[in-house]
Amino acid sequence: MAHLDISILGQQYKMGCPDGEEASLKKSVAQFNDQLKSMKESAPGRRNEQHIVMAALNYCHELNVEKMKNEQYTQTLNKRIQLLQDLIEQALRPEKEKY
Repeated sequence: MAHLDISILGQQYKMGCPDGEEASLKKSVAQFNDQLKSMKESAPGRRNEQHIVMAALNYCHELNVEKMKNEQYTQTLNKRIQLLQDLIEQALRPEKEKY
């Protein structure tokens, strides 16, 4: 387990991270900070905690939307696979069993 020092809105944190995932975590932190910076520019009166909560909720919503898309895609693929299996089984049946 690797440990990284990260900064979110100037606040320092020490985070554990699986070995080999350091670059991904750093990229995520940079993306999060960019999102927070953009939010602060559009609503400067809010406290940092409010921006962090809003950004976290936005990311959770985006993740849930992607999960639903993935589930729908998986269901579509499963239906197609079942259709192909049925067609293959039908094609492999002896001629008199087909009808």
